[in-house]
Amino acid sequence: MEVKVVEMGENYLRLLVKGEDHTFLNLLQHYLLEDEDVVIAKYDIPHPLVGEPELFVKTNKKSPIEAIKRANERIVEVCRELIGKIE
Repeated sequence: MEVKVVEMGENYLRLLVKGEDHTFLNLLQHYLLEDEDVVIAKYDIPHPLVGEPELFVKTNKKSPIEAIKRANERIVEVCRELIGKIE
């Protein structure tokens, strides 16, 4: 996965997320939207074969980068719980 910052402000961030598709981005969006500091979390894949996925996150005066980190940490935690249950 390659991540490139397209636009960044005090409480918003737009990223290109090369090498990813709906599988990861939908999951990330889900956990971002569970965060009370996140106002908007959306992604767009302009074309499934040639488009570069773009993620947009806007927060309530908090760091959008920190919100993305928290969402990814939650994804890892949930995956570990699932692995523990199936072992």
